[in-house]
Amino acid sequence: MRQLLTSISMLSLFISVTSFAQEITLPTSDKFSLKADYYQAVVLNDKRGVLMLHQCNYNRTMYNKIGEQLAQRGIHALSLDFRGFGESIDNKYNVALVRQLPKADRSKAWSAMSSHWPEDVKVAFDYLQKKTGKEAEIGIIGASCGGSQAITIAEKENISAISFFSSSQSDKNIARYAKTLAEKPSLIIASEDDGRTFTSAQQLFITAKNPNSKMVSYKGSKHGYPLLDSDKQLVNNIVGWFDNNLTKATKTN
Repeated sequence: MRQLLTSISMLSLFISVTSFAQEITLPTSDKFSLKADYYQAVVLNDKRGVLMLHQCNYNRTMYNKIGEQLAQRGIHALSLDFRGFGESIDNKYNVALVRQLPKADRSKAWSAMSSHWPEDVKVAFDYLQKKTGKEAEIGIIGASCGGSQAITIAEKENISAISFFSSSQSDKNIARYAKTLAEKPSLIIASEDDGRTFTSAQQLFITAKNPNSKMVSYKGSKHGYPLLDSDKQLVNNIVGWFDNNLTKATKTN
């Protein structure tokens, strides 16, 4: 009987340690429901977190493995579905419906939808900060279109480390980064044949001033999520970089 109880206890421990993702709903000020996955760190008193913003041809699930590994390292993580993507949709905001519109209407509908993203990302950031504490070290990763949102939130909040994952940036955004974010550790990932994504990644890296900033380049033109499939070490490398660049501070109470 004692052996059986021990086996059951070990099984329960295994389940609790490996079942990281918790689906959550985040209400916004205009009463929209954002869907996100929260990965609770196995070290509950660790004051570190990473906010994960997906690319605009995918959704929050692209970060499943990264979120799980961050949690294993003792880092809380949150992956958000942008308004209009994944499960953050309704009859008004739905990227699938937007893409079916005529070009002129599509541009207007996209702008109306994406104009909410900075406030929506702030809602997600606030949730993560409540989980980690106001003195937490919080990092952010933005894939493709998510990189612009990463810059916007990092300009306003205390972001300790930032990663651009296949994220093309305008000259204006590069100037914003240079002005307020270049001193922060930055991980920049891009494929060499991915057009503006790669050239702007080079510009960001040249601008970066922190000695822990790093650029990872790939042959070919893979963009965002496919790189995670083709390079099986990329998830480990991203997680390890955040682990090394977020201070391992713990709560004292």
